[in-house]
Amino acid sequence: MKKLLILLVFIVLTNVFAFAQSSVWKISKGASSLYIGGSVHILRTQDFPLPKEFDIAFDKSDILVFEADINEANNPEVVQKMLQYMMLPEGKTLKTVLRQKTYKLLEEKCKELGLPIKYMENFTPFSIANVLFVAQIGKLGFMAQGVDEYYFNKAVQSGKKTEFFETIEFQMKLFNDFGMIGDEYVLQSIDELDSLKDIMPSLIAEWRNGTSKTTDETQQEMRDKFPNLYKAFVLDRNKQWLALIEKYLTTKNTEFIIVGLGHVQSGDGLLKSLKEKGYKVEQVK
Repeated sequence: MKKLLILLVFIVLTNVFAFAQSSVWKISKGASSLYIGGSVHILRTQDFPLPKEFDIAFDKSDILVFEADINEANNPEVVQKMLQYMMLPEGKTLKTVLRQKTYKLLEEKCKELGLPIKYMENFTPFSIANVLFVAQIGKLGFMAQGVDEYYFNKAVQSGKKTEFFETIEFQMKLFNDFGMIGDEYVLQSIDELDSLKDIMPSLIAEWRNGTSKTTDETQQEMRDKFPNLYKAFVLDRNKQWLALIEKYLTTKNTEFIIVGLGHVQSGDGLLKSLKEKGYKVEQVK
């Protein structure tokens, strides 16, 4: 089981490649159209400038639509609330909710990454796995800003309207619902950390050229191993977003929708659903 946490980043590499297309698509029916861009939520300095297709869609759009309000994540009150959702119920610790073997491996990995586990004993298993992921990719040179934050800032600077599919509160509750996912998820997450240096380049390369082989494989693993997690993080949200996208396609405005790449392509992705509903889907080149 590999790449699970990465899917959440895409769901959650280099500029020396020159591709003829990227992860941006134009969706249309009749005179109405919009753009959908697959986002990588974290990038490295050398991943900029972003593929020109994103700027093409940005320039032609009136409204930018994101998964949630990125600016909210910078609000200290929201950050405090987010931390509360990451915590175990009172009286429980990682040592009490995880098996001894799992806890020992987790403790060793935290030490290796310079994150003393004693400061995170009250985190949920799901939260601690994500903390380790962020720490590991930080060592690989990735930073907080990704495609969505870059274009959110650009929209603000240019005065373009921004809208959002979800609230930060909804996303926090979603993470909270799976806080106790447990030993198997933690063990698989620890196991994949060392492979990030090899996996991330292939996933980022796919994002740059608009293909999805690795993402498809990852989603299949998630469907098989953690079906409830896949349903909540991918299927249910895609269904909700699809209804909103169809509403946008009835307006006179042109929207540029930027969401995690894992939501866009693949067998359960937005593009396939839109094609099945009769919309024209063209990859921007």
